Amino acid sequence: QVPTPTGDEYDLMDQLASDLPSVIDDESKQQVEDYIRSCNNGQGPMVACFSTAEYLSLFLRKHKDAAELYHNTCFRPMKDNSPNGVEVDGTKAYAPSCFNLAQMRMTGKGRTTFSRSEGYQLFDRACRAGHGGACFMQAKMLMSYPGSLGEGVPYDVPKASELLKYVCEEKDDSVSCFTLATMLLRGDKVSSEADNVSPEEARGVKELQKRVNEPSREKKSIDERTSLKRDPLFAEQLLQRGCQRGHAPSCYNLAVMYTQGDEGVEKDEAKANDYQEKTEELVKRFGGFGMGGM
Repeated sequence: QVPTPTGDEYDLMDQLASDLPSVIDDESKQQVEDYIRSCNNGQGPMVACFSTAEYLSLFLRKHKDAAELYHNTCFRPMKDNSPNGVEVDGTKAYAPSCFNLAQMRMTGKGRTTFSRSEGYQLFDRACRAGHGGACFMQAKMLMSYPGSLGEGVPYDVPKASELLKYVCEEKDDSVSCFTLATMLLRGDKVSSEADNVSPEEARGVKELQKRVNEPSREKKSIDERTSLKRDPLFAEQLLQRGCQRGHAPSCYNLAVMYTQGDEGVEKDEAKANDYQEKTEELVKRFGGFGMGGM
């Protein structure tokens, strides 16, 4: 079971923030006053109320008040005339508000309500309203170890893969492309957390190597998690998408794929060298292996 937040984690951060001077220029101050006025205590346009909630949480540290406005703009009646609302389950939702409220529910930030099951439902609502980040978070929750996030959070790897595919292809999110590609290359012969698995190990035609200072990568019989069927060809396409968006790990995995070859993917020294150079270029540009991409 994942540890439960106490609600105190943000207290020190809020205390430090309250002791610092709030630096906001006159133009920005006027903008803040304008959207607070436009929000009209939750009666105004969704965007104005969302911006007000952001100000309350980030600048004034009034997280409970912010959560109320996020909820207000995540659940509006169908008669609401805000141009940014999207119909979800018979009501209108402003996706960024649902997403921010979901994050607060997952942590209990600022002593607001803590509920992982509600957080999951809010990520789902934000996702269906078109928020790519919410779809990714929902997918990660669906992939968590069965029961680790509580009874209200389902375990559904196939659905998670559909969400990752959607965010990769429709939202051009390189991390989603990479995450799904990794799942498709790992297969069902090794642990769901296993890294650096060769094609032969993943296919089960070669024993898993035991590496120093690394936990066993073998999938245990008591492991309740399901795995996706290996699909190197689709994984190749996903990694190419990620690499094109400047995601160094995707480029690196392509270099490895073309060096070793895989089912349906021929070895190609020229491509391997090209992607290795691309990886090194991105690492140099962003100062780290995990940077870059969208």
